[in-house]
Amino acid sequence: MNRFFVSTPIGFENTALMEMKEVWPYLLGKDAKTHSLSFPEVTVHMGGLEFETELFQALQLNFFLKTANRVLLRMTSFRTKDLPKFYQKFKSLPWKEFLPHANVEWEVAAQKSRLNNEKRLQESAEKALSEIFAGSMGETPCASIYIRMDDDLCTISLDATGEHLHKRGWSVLKGEAPMRETIAAELLREMIGEATPAEVADVNLYDPMMGSGTFLTEARALWSGQFHRDYAFKSWKKCPKLFLSPSFSLNYEIPARAPFKTLIGMDNNPEMPVIAQKNFQEVEAQLKAYQRDQFVSQAHQFGVQDALNPNAAEIPAHLWMVVNPPYGERLPVAGKGGLKTLASELCRLYKPLKLGILYPEKDKVQPAPNGYKIEKELKINNGGIRCLFTILTPL
Repeated sequence: MNRFFVSTPIGFENTALMEMKEVWPYLLGKDAKTHSLSFPEVTVHMGGLEFETELFQALQLNFFLKTANRVLLRMTSFRTKDLPKFYQKFKSLPWKEFLPHANVEWEVAAQKSRLNNEKRLQESAEKALSEIFAGSMGETPCASIYIRMDDDLCTISLDATGEHLHKRGWSVLKGEAPMRETIAAELLREMIGEATPAEVADVNLYDPMMGSGTFLTEARALWSGQFHRDYAFKSWKKCPKLFLSPSFSLNYEIPARAPFKTLIGMDNNPEMPVIAQKNFQEVEAQLKAYQRDQFVSQAHQFGVQDALNPNAAEIPAHLWMVVNPPYGERLPVAGKGGLKTLASELCRLYKPLKLGILYPEKDKVQPAPNGYKIEKELKINNGGIRCLFTILTPL
């Protein structure tokens, strides 16, 4: 058994835990069949989840968690106030079981500790690693090692993920000010709430300002794996051979489904539907590659339209809307009440059963538009901007 930490954006911890519980029954065992390992006891921290389980199962969480940042393998945790002890402890770890050489990237942070010089900590760790591998340095870094000193508690971890998990490996084109995929997945999950898969399957999801289509591509793949991008653990000497096979994903028995009835995206920029369509096609191509005969194409419609001038005859029933509008002067109703007017107009024009809208915290949408109530408000950091995600539902 090993100890792991799944890093998440602050506030996303419980959603990541829910995702982990949902996918756990479908993970593979070493025989490439669905495993029977019990769900681990998970401690929820600010910014992540910590738990103990088998390496084989934990590595697979990289494929499925949509609201997480990365998966870290905890190598050790110990208290120390002096550099020689840190050096000896670091050097005693089984690095040769994981790494081919000493060329690694470092993430070092220290606070409220006697050992608070991050540069010296890294130099000490580099010296130890160089001695372990007798100076052998590969041409490129083979891993990332995380060192954290907090209140004299040292935690050393090995990154199993590589590039941040919001990089799905399927968005080939981006629009202006794109949203991180992890944020889009979190907000969609918040909108879904306690709704069952059958209830969600009856929903038409509409993004009237879709940009490159991040909300819609995330909606398409919420309950699917991502196998086409690379992961750091695949470079480990201890990487399970199964995960190096190009066809290992065919062993998963996760039900393939199109999550929503229809995904609809509109934008007033004629370039955006083309970009969104290409991104959507890439998502579906990757899903079809491992779902094979079980693959179900998601009904969708992308087009050019002013969000505030829709064709009423084309607005579907049982509609949920989700929107990340442009901020400031780029907003269609700038100077006419701003985001409060936008929320009211969207509710008036489309009459959605749910409207989720993301906007800067300073522009709080209150009171709710006529005929609607605020069901939920979430604080979100979107690209360094403090935002609120407000979910409105009819009275």
